[in-house]
Amino acid sequence: MAVILSKKSPSAAEKDLNSIRKGRDLSFFDLVSIDQVTPEDLGLLYDVARRFREYKTYKFSFNKGSSQVNAFFEPSTRTSSSFDLAAKQLSMDTAGVSSNSSVEKGESYLDTVQTIDSYNVKTIVIRSKESGVPAVAARYTQASIINAGDGWHEHPTQALLDGLTMLDHCKSKDMKGRVVVIVGDIMHSRVFGSLVRLLKTLKAEVRISAPLTLIPEDVEKFGVKWYGKVEEALTGADVVYALRVQSERGANGFIPTLREYSKMFGISRKRLDLAKKDAILMHPGPVIRDIDVHSALAAVDEQSYILRQVENGMAVRKALLWLIVDRIDGKKKTFTRK
Repeated sequence: MAVILSKKSPSAAEKDLNSIRKGRDLSFFDLVSIDQVTPEDLGLLYDVARRFREYKTYKFSFNKGSSQVNAFFEPSTRTSSSFDLAAKQLSMDTAGVSSNSSVEKGESYLDTVQTIDSYNVKTIVIRSKESGVPAVAARYTQASIINAGDGWHEHPTQALLDGLTMLDHCKSKDMKGRVVVIVGDIMHSRVFGSLVRLLKTLKAEVRISAPLTLIPEDVEKFGVKWYGKVEEALTGADVVYALRVQSERGANGFIPTLREYSKMFGISRKRLDLAKKDAILMHPGPVIRDIDVHSALAAVDEQSYILRQVENGMAVRKALLWLIVDRIDGKKKTFTRK
């Protein structure tokens, strides 16, 4: 679906966004899990994100005077750059903390985050190799904490942008009657951890396909169905969502070789053709070409929505930052110092 850029003036665009938001606020101050997002939150976020996508070349003054620190204790390209740009396009000042922080000297994550919080910033975006870091930080900071991926746990803003991408493709308010197939390293994927929860809320039928060694115990509790043969899972799918093998989390030890994995589960043209004719191919990135997805599909195929996910990521994160920072209900986050 092509996005038509608006010809409105910046002031008219701000007025339009305020009218879309009128009388509506998010139910949360921190976002550490997709479970916090109510259907009403989801509707608000997507209404605003679609407008921000239309006004993607604009710079707004909504969050002027507020600051954000992006604390990425693990490497990132898409998530870190989109959060930084989203904040700047809302007129926020930003600073970055990388893996080369005092954590490497033995300082705890909590001490590092509370140091950042002492600068009176509005938001702290956290990515960590360990699960649970954003949730703990949220209890002891005045700033709003946003989880940008923690260990094997969750990646809520990725799920939000993926949900927007799917709903726009299906031209629907939910995914009822739609089949989403998730293929790849389920066990080590924080993307799966958030996405499967959101898809349940959206009423989608979720199928998963991966080697048994990459399937977590009791995964059926999420309401998904596992297929040992990826071809069976893909038949009749509306969305094909590929995940990479998480080598940095030790996933290579759960499969014979990457080449063998690709032969059995890599998404090729032949396999994608088993899905519906209008099915879309998605991937959270980074794509390991010719392992997760065959190179031609990832690069130029019209069914590939991988770059559209990136664009939607900017819009969703911009919407989230505006709604969290510039609340209209006047409420403030309560917190407890360590």
